[in-house]
Amino acid sequence: MNRLLPVLVLIAVAISGCTEKGPATAGKSIEELKNLSIASAENLSSFATKASVTRILKLYSNNDSNITTLTESAQSVSYVNLSQQKVHASASTKTLAEFAGEVVGNTSIDVDYYLIGNSTYQSDGHGNWTHLVDPRSADEIWGGDSNNQVKAIAETFNLSKTEDLGSESVDGEEAYKIKILTGSEDLANLYMTASSVAASIVQYPYNLPSFNQTELNETAKMEKTIWISKESFLPVKYQSTMSFTMTPEIIATLNMQTGKMEMLNQSIPLGKVAVNTESTINYFDFNSPQEIAPPAEALFAPAILPAASTASSQA
Repeated sequence: MNRLLPVLVLIAVAISGCTEKGPATAGKSIEELKNLSIASAENLSSFATKASVTRILKLYSNNDSNITTLTESAQSVSYVNLSQQKVHASASTKTLAEFAGEVVGNTSIDVDYYLIGNSTYQSDGHGNWTHLVDPRSADEIWGGDSNNQVKAIAETFNLSKTEDLGSESVDGEEAYKIKILTGSEDLANLYMTASSVAASIVQYPYNLPSFNQTELNETAKMEKTIWISKESFLPVKYQSTMSFTMTPEIIATLNMQTGKMEMLNQSIPLGKVAVNTESTINYFDFNSPQEIAPPAEALFAPAILPAASTASSQA
């Protein structure tokens, strides 16, 4: 899914039903489900997703007297036609900033996106379209199931240690509910997420952040759950949560004259930061006809050719 719009990583809508107690895999073992899930995903011609992600950052002052809350959320719907090498995704993102309980900022962005072969069409939400042509062929871009998000999550399930959580109905479809246990990749993702948050808070690259990894590890909580259809054996829902607390500090600043980072004799401690992220993605409309075509105004947008631009600039 590397070629898909980054906001697709933020996708989803949670659909839950009644949980049944007892073994989820009365008919199939989890190991069987892992293999069946990948095999089913390999034969997909199309699918659709609904997804959402919400991240809440609470920034505390040094004495905890004031709290700034930043809530970032995104929702998207995407339709993927693997056989025709087409994707259509629409997404909306919202950012809400609050200080001492008062709203101090509120922004939203809507985006429409098409991937047709090796052409990308993207709207900025105001009727303006950008058309980017990838110098690679469509087969190169779409080869290796690179846009088969269902198979990608099935492979994650296949390689993970798991725990049976029973059964649950997802949008009226009976599914096995299975917990994916935390692994080394999740810990690496935790550290990368914390580093990204710290960098944004200290305004990197003007300042260089650091944080206590022991505090991060002790406060971190991560959970991942997958729902596998009892009928098709395809993933129909995936949910993940991550929360942690850290106290970043500035250990170096950028010397504007030399352009180099200079270490401080004494670090500058900042307030505590609490982070909570929840994301859900639902998969549906497997192998259903997906008619995907950009609007006329998108097709009229001038094509941008990165390879041609680079060649002309070098000449």
